[in-house]
Amino acid sequence: MANILIIDDDQDFSRSFQRIIERMGHPCRIAQNIRDAFMQLKSMNCDLIFLDVNLPDGNGLAHIKQFQSFPSLPEVVILTGDGDSDGAALAIANGAWDYVGKPISLNNITLILQRTIAYRASKEQSRGPRKVKRSAIIGESPAIMGCLEVMGKTAGSKANVIITGETGTGKELFARGIHENSDTPGKLVVIDCTNLSTHLAESTLFGHTKGSFTSAHEARDGLFKLANNGTVFLDEIGELSLDLQKSLLRVLQEHKFRPIGSEKEVSSNFRVIAATNRDLRLMVEQGLFRNDLYYRLNGHQIEIPPLRARKEDILLLAEYYTEKFCRESSIAPKTLTPEFLNALHAYNWPGNVREFVNTIAVAIDNCQDEPSLYSHHLPVDVRISIAKNSFRPHPDKEQPILLESGRPHGAIPLPFSPGDDLPPLREVREIVVGQVENAYMRQLLGLCDNDVPTACERSGLSRARLYELLKKHSIRLK
Repeated sequence: MANILIIDDDQDFSRSFQRIIERMGHPCRIAQNIRDAFMQLKSMNCDLIFLDVNLPDGNGLAHIKQFQSFPSLPEVVILTGDGDSDGAALAIANGAWDYVGKPISLNNITLILQRTIAYRASKEQSRGPRKVKRSAIIGESPAIMGCLEVMGKTAGSKANVIITGETGTGKELFARGIHENSDTPGKLVVIDCTNLSTHLAESTLFGHTKGSFTSAHEARDGLFKLANNGTVFLDEIGELSLDLQKSLLRVLQEHKFRPIGSEKEVSSNFRVIAATNRDLRLMVEQGLFRNDLYYRLNGHQIEIPPLRARKEDILLLAEYYTEKFCRESSIAPKTLTPEFLNALHAYNWPGNVREFVNTIAVAIDNCQDEPSLYSHHLPVDVRISIAKNSFRPHPDKEQPILLESGRPHGAIPLPFSPGDDLPPLREVREIVVGQVENAYMRQLLGLCDNDVPTACERSGLSRARLYELLKKHSIRLK
């Protein structure tokens, strides 16, 4: 038996679907929008969610991970009457169990339920008490716990790993966590791809013999040799030039390389973990990253959430780093006042955990001999940002917009003229909002040079919502 939630604003379909599921012996609830679904999930132990895409208060695809983060960790099946290949790809990439079109047959419903129940039973049975060494990975939010679960699985594997996330989210910490929790006897060797210059790359990576070039006064092993029986961490792999990508590909395929000046090839047995804050798939499409190298690297994937998406971890982070810095500086422990914690929650943390750590260090320096931390101890730029945000319009509040018909310089005209019969307000609003969205998205892509991560960061849109708007207005990425 499975507890099921249907999230769909089509009441007739939802009730018919609910009756079918209940006749199969499974308790089933209905939610007509995303907000209602969140409320219901708080009070139920849900196993499976059937989720529509187009809902009154948002796009279902953009909320898959939020639904999956509830304590029961429900599976999500996308059920839509407007299915397409892009939507299917986006749903699966976001962790959906399946992507199914309406109408759905009785046999398909039965098959989905049987497979989901069997999978969850198997997952629950295999979920042992395995504990991973967390090092300095702090947090208990569902998002971080999910990342730790994947980290534990990858630690016992020999497959390569790609870790993605914004700058400062802790990608290297997770790479170290994978290495430390594995049975690999060798060391973790970090290769910073951002500082790997082309003319020194071969010597740095593959080593050289004495006298092989002017400054080679002695033989030196390269980083790949040092990683023998260990792990190579390629930090910011997306910054590598195409020439270096080609050199790297052969090493990853053969695990052999020739040091500069040597006639013999050297072998090294290593595992690869790559990290990036860029969209490698998009870079492949744009010809900026080799597809064969991407497929060589792409084994397990860990996507680390930004700090603003897991603010429930801020208290734990603040306590951990405050205690750490006070202990290291041999000063009395500081009390975290509610006002200080509220300020930490109000800030958006564009630099993520890295910025957070530096902020706590500065706050403790500013506090000096005072026993408690207050918001005025925070760095000035952080306090300014919090103050500015407190005066920004509420995102849920509709703001008045003045549009002047016939105004030059690309202004958006009103969809009616003075003296004409007025169309319904809803129709006018849809037309105007559509025009504004279209103009905004085209200007956004122009400013961001068609770079999706940059566009998401600048606009505040999720990747799912961005692609949805691009498709809605028939705008193609160049």
